[in-house]
Amino acid sequence: MSIIAALLPNPDRLRRLQATIRGRHQIAPCDDWGALHRLCETQPVSMAVFDLFAGGEMGLEPVRQLRRLFPRLITVAYVGIGAPDRVRDLFDAGRAGIDGLVLADRDDSPERFATLLEQAEARSVASKLKVLLAGLHPLVRDAVLISVTRAHERLTPEILARSLALGRRALVRRLGDAGFPPPRRLITWGRLIVAAQLLEDPLRSADAVSLALDFPSGSAFRNTCQRYLHCTPSQLRQRGGAEYVIAGLMQDGPRPDDDD
Repeated sequence: MSIIAALLPNPDRLRRLQATIRGRHQIAPCDDWGALHRLCETQPVSMAVFDLFAGGEMGLEPVRQLRRLFPRLITVAYVGIGAPDRVRDLFDAGRAGIDGLVLADRDDSPERFATLLEQAEARSVASKLKVLLAGLHPLVRDAVLISVTRAHERLTPEILARSLALGRRALVRRLGDAGFPPPRRLITWGRLIVAAQLLEDPLRSADAVSLALDFPSGSAFRNTCQRYLHCTPSQLRQRGGAEYVIAGLMQDGPRPDDDD
């Protein structure tokens, strides 16, 4: 069972996190940033959920240290808005590379909280993918990243093209010239990358992942795994999860019969 490090001085917020996780992970409360760092050094911590204002002032340097020392760690800020100045603080926090943001008393019902944590996982895997895409045309890179970061949405080729201020045919050409599949297949690859990231949690079932990513059914998700990856969700987990799917995407490309 993986560990979620929680730096949440407010006991109500800690309880809401526990209600959201429902025993799927071990939650390890931390008293301060130092304790959180030590826990990450010594235990299999997969995610850190913290109040940026745990020390009174907003602490961005501890977050930067976490990102630098533990690049695979998923970071989620769980904060109250409070004074208007905090809105500007949160903008700065986003620039520090935090994967997710949960607003107290707005986003912390169990269902909404769980969705935001899953979206943070998607953004985390997208940041790893970004390194592999560094040499590509910015439009191609952004198309791939959007297919991952928006995998929880009902993304379509038209929406993807609009997000990039391109026509659909122009997007197909851009992707094909860079050796990537057309938009519809790219969107499916994005969903599979996030699905594989979620499956890295051994307590998540294939049905739970298919529901989180809005596949029509668990069977539809399994069929997609077979069609694109030639394996079951369980085998996907065993073969390395998200990294295995990313490798599959990088080997895919345009085909003569592509029409989208």
